[in-house]
Amino acid sequence: MSFEAITFLSMNGQGKEAIAFYQKYFQANILFKKTYKEMTAMDAEFTYPEGQDEYITHSVLTIGENKIMISDEEIDPSQSLSVGNNFAICIQSKDHALIEQFYHSLAQREEVTILKPFEAVTFSPGYAIIRDPFGIVFQLFVTKHNF
Repeated sequence: MSFEAITFLSMNGQGKEAIAFYQKYFQANILFKKTYKEMTAMDAEFTYPEGQDEYITHSVLTIGENKIMISDEEIDPSQSLSVGNNFAICIQSKDHALIEQFYHSLAQREEVTILKPFEAVTFSPGYAIIRDPFGIVFQLFVTKHNF
């Protein structure tokens, strides 16, 4: 099964504006976009502060031949969000076993930090976040979508 690496940007409340900017200036196409308000329809336990209905919980865009993901959510809640720690690389595949294998091989490494253990979540049957020994954050994501 194939997989891909996609840059993930956390926009700290500016996701909607960033998407519009990338559409206007880079001819970005939206493949998927879910707001905080829309997420509550999928997950009754999903909560967010008042006034953030239009914040982006997840989106996938194409810019040319490449994809980027944009969200307003923090990637690593143990650190204050700022430019420089607001991006991650997302490894995604429909192949659950492959993504789980990546996670377990990484989790065995002492110098890898597990930010979110691999588990099923509302939007994926398997999802994890790790920080590698070089400080790069990776999201490991079993996708259900055909992008």
